[in-house]
Amino acid sequence: MHIIKIIGILLLLALVALFTFQNTAVADIRFFMWTVSMSVSLMLLSSLFSGIVIGLFFSFLNTWRKNRREKNSGLSGASFPEAH
Repeated sequence: MHIIKIIGILLLLALVALFTFQNTAVADIRFFMWTVSMSVSLMLLSSLFSGIVIGLFFSFLNTWRKNRREKNSGLSGASFPEAH
């Protein structure tokens, strides 16, 4: 199973490299009043990595909130003695 993951990662890296080498044309990117000239592959890769970072941030935030809720609910339940 470990070998399959490594092969998958290497395949994805090869596809990213192929994409990067095939899309070297320069394009103008306009955002509000700014204009930037950059290669299409660089623009798309930066968008991809920005999306990955944002997704990881929200995943971390969700996990942190979940752990915090579990910790707070465990403390509040433990403070009451059990009825016998």
